[in-house]
Amino acid sequence: MPKKNHRKYPIVNFYWRKLAVFAFLFAVLGLGYTSVQTYKADTNKYTPPTDSADLTIALKIAEDGSVIVDGQKLKQHIDTSGSSDELILPILDNTGIGYSSVHILMTLPKSVVKSSIYEIKGIHGVDSTSVAAISDKVIDYYASGVGPDSTLSVIIEMPPGTVDPPLLFKLYAAVANIKSSAWYIVALALPILTLIFMIGFITVESKQQKIDIPDKETDSPPMALPPAIAGVLYHQNVGPREIASTLVDLAERGNIYILDKERDFAFVKNRYDQRLLSYEKVLLSKIFRASVVSDGAEIEQRINNHLYSKKISLVASGIYVLSTRLGYFKTNPQRVHRKYQIVGMGAFFTGLACFLLSMLVFTNPPYILFFWAGMMLSGLIITVTARRIPNRTAIGQEMMSNWLAFRKYLSNPEKIPFSFENQELFQKNLPYAIVLDCEVAWAKRFSEQDFVLPNWYVSDELSPGLQDFCLSLFPIVSYVARSLASLKEPGFE
Repeated sequence: MPKKNHRKYPIVNFYWRKLAVFAFLFAVLGLGYTSVQTYKADTNKYTPPTDSADLTIALKIAEDGSVIVDGQKLKQHIDTSGSSDELILPILDNTGIGYSSVHILMTLPKSVVKSSIYEIKGIHGVDSTSVAAISDKVIDYYASGVGPDSTLSVIIEMPPGTVDPPLLFKLYAAVANIKSSAWYIVALALPILTLIFMIGFITVESKQQKIDIPDKETDSPPMALPPAIAGVLYHQNVGPREIASTLVDLAERGNIYILDKERDFAFVKNRYDQRLLSYEKVLLSKIFRASVVSDGAEIEQRINNHLYSKKISLVASGIYVLSTRLGYFKTNPQRVHRKYQIVGMGAFFTGLACFLLSMLVFTNPPYILFFWAGMMLSGLIITVTARRIPNRTAIGQEMMSNWLAFRKYLSNPEKIPFSFENQELFQKNLPYAIVLDCEVAWAKRFSEQDFVLPNWYVSDELSPGLQDFCLSLFPIVSYVARSLASLKEPGFE
């Protein structure tokens, strides 16, 4: 059978508008991080007075580890994360003013000068530096010939316990002292344990809701259910296949026509059936507005103009509500899955917030960042696997077993013999084959028959065969269904 040179629609779409939104958010966070870091660094540099060529600076270290310069409290704090209580402070940095001499008198919170290590560093135009202890609590840092572009820093290492920092800084020190290997282990273990827990939890729930695998096949649908309801019973969530099967089912029932053009496609509105369900009406209103014909360009424009769509969310909600009212689920699956997804997204955004906060608070990028990254990954694992949590009732389990028997018939590799009735059988069961993940196997059962094009499908090609029909229809409905499914609002899986 000759293959049709047909344009291809993407099976998996890459949604640039959503990428742009998240890229913008991360860019804003990145700019905020840069600006905060710059401000923090500037406030740690002391700005000296400009009315004197010789300069004396009063530097005091408080008992809580804070640093005070000439009565001005700096944001910088004594670092207690190492083997000593340490301070490295750039006191002058490219001020644009030269000084013949600079004295920095540092007062310590305790009499620990004799047991401390202290020095002064000057670069970019400093003639000489020296440091001397005036008393058990006061140190004189001295520099001469300090140029306008010079950098002058004071350093002191005091015995551990000299300062008693607040609880937040103690936690900072405790975190900084944890070995890097420990953070690596925790970062890897957290998502792995989360994945193991979710798999175990889903496995236990699945065993409690055991589905009997049928030995025999059934050659007709167990009930005259809309294919989307059979799909949500099978997948336990509303996805692209539920939307695609609904589109084909609407066409099969005579509500719409599908036009296959050489380089495009279109949906044409027909007289609507009075038996349309509420979610089917909403779906059709999304595809058709005031026009009778909606081509590929119009549908793509409507999709690209919205980050999320209230109508598509209502479609998903309507399928969930109807399947729950039929008694197939204990609780609306959307609510059950949303509860765990909220936990997962909460863990993800908590990890993200703490990741960024750690970048701001810690002087150097700390290894705790690996922990927050592990938490973010764990949150994503919970969010993704939540939709797999089973929630079927005893009736739902029995119906699921019946639909599996029908699926076994649809996917049977044995060819179906030719008859006029069997020609209509293919298109009648095609929506169910799509939603039960076996549309290709179902089409192969008719590969040896003379194919008759459905009256709801119009093609530019003369006498297309079954293979041409499938190569044209499946990409069209897959593209539209995946694009529409991506528009569901957050919380509508």
